[in-house]
Amino acid sequence: MVNTNLHPFTKALGVLCYITSILYLIEHFYHHRFFVLTYSILGAFLLVCAFYFLSKISRLVVALLLVAGSICFYVEQIRIEEVISGFGENINLLSLFLLIPIIGTFMSSAGYLSALKKAVQEREERSGQHPYRLSFLLTATIGIMLNFGSMAIVKRIAEESFSSYRDQKLTLTIMRAFAFCMLWSPYFVNVGLILVLFDLSWIEIGGYGLLLAALYLLVCALMFSRIKFPDDPLIERQSNGRTAVATPSLTPFFLFCGTLVGLSFLLEFLSHVNMIIIVCLLSIVLPVIWSLATKTLRSFTQDLALQVQHSFFQLKNEIAIFISAGFFGKAMASTEIGAYISSWLFQASFGSVYILSYLIVLLTIFLAQIGIHPVIIVIGIGSALSPENFGVSAHYLALLLLVAWSMATQLSPFSGQMLMAAKLMNQPAKTIMRQNVAYVAVLTVVLVTAVYSLYLLHFI
Repeated sequence: MVNTNLHPFTKALGVLCYITSILYLIEHFYHHRFFVLTYSILGAFLLVCAFYFLSKISRLVVALLLVAGSICFYVEQIRIEEVISGFGENINLLSLFLLIPIIGTFMSSAGYLSALKKAVQEREERSGQHPYRLSFLLTATIGIMLNFGSMAIVKRIAEESFSSYRDQKLTLTIMRAFAFCMLWSPYFVNVGLILVLFDLSWIEIGGYGLLLAALYLLVCALMFSRIKFPDDPLIERQSNGRTAVATPSLTPFFLFCGTLVGLSFLLEFLSHVNMIIIVCLLSIVLPVIWSLATKTLRSFTQDLALQVQHSFFQLKNEIAIFISAGFFGKAMASTEIGAYISSWLFQASFGSVYILSYLIVLLTIFLAQIGIHPVIIVIGIGSALSPENFGVSAHYLALLLLVAWSMATQLSPFSGQMLMAAKLMNQPAKTIMRQNVAYVAVLTVVLVTAVYSLYLLHFI
């Protein structure tokens, strides 16, 4: 639920977040140092403001990143202009987090999500119980575009549609379905970040990401029967005869989604613009055009205005982590730290690419357990390691980091999807972590082996 009692200054910061993202998009097409410095200074200001709202642990992590980055810049005698631009290094990721939700806002304003909920309710009345399978499929599809919002939306649909299900089992199924999208969806921050870090297009690794997602889906299905919570309430609800009510057509919903996804891939194929920029622009332009065509512009703009005003408060943690991690990553890239880390990892793995792959994934999972956000880890590894030093391609390391990030979020008590799932099932994060230990262990072996097999077969 939206907090309507925010301070006006906090709402103004929400507007400033969007201004910062718009400047980033403008700079991509009209290259000028003024735009870079402006959105970098705004990023630094937003970081300072967000720092006030952080927990003690998050403050410590952000402070350490800023201090370590500042030391690197000082030792390397980097110009102050370049140091300032470090605060704008991850505005691209922040833009994804800010602009992608516009899609969900439009879908809600246009009634598409309500129509989807009614269609699920009708199907449940007509065809009987498949709550876990249907919830998984819903999350794995709409989650591609709606990100974290999809988990809450699907859970709400389940609560209002299914007559019988185990609450905790259903929520964990939704959480696992969400991770399916993280291995390939261009609308996800981890995919966008990795594409930028290794200067790749989605087309270069997207197909392999889908292959990994298919393997993930298979493991998820095989291990579904192992989900057993010690105290999982059975939710039962009486049918209320909804079948007499006509269900709205889902055609507009499918048409909008198909157009959005189709244009994303088509524009990347036809242009030299990276997927982050394409997705951000479509998130703004397509809902506006569609709302004009469907005469829902007024309600859409009203809902969007609320979203903009509340964006800073809702994304304060991501703002602080992303901006400070970008600053740290740029600082690391200016030093020789990467060569030392590469040398150490190469020795620790005995020169084996397969062992090295496990080291990177396990290191990411471990650091995520102690509160270090995967974006920090991936930026650190991506900035420090040169794929050529290990005899692998950028595609290999990119796919490996996608696996590492996806696995880390399934176990980390600090990850967004873990916190969302814990909130939805009203249980502590450790309850979910226990369920996911064996699950993540199996997936790590399967997915790392799959990536390594692609390397041996010279596909990547």
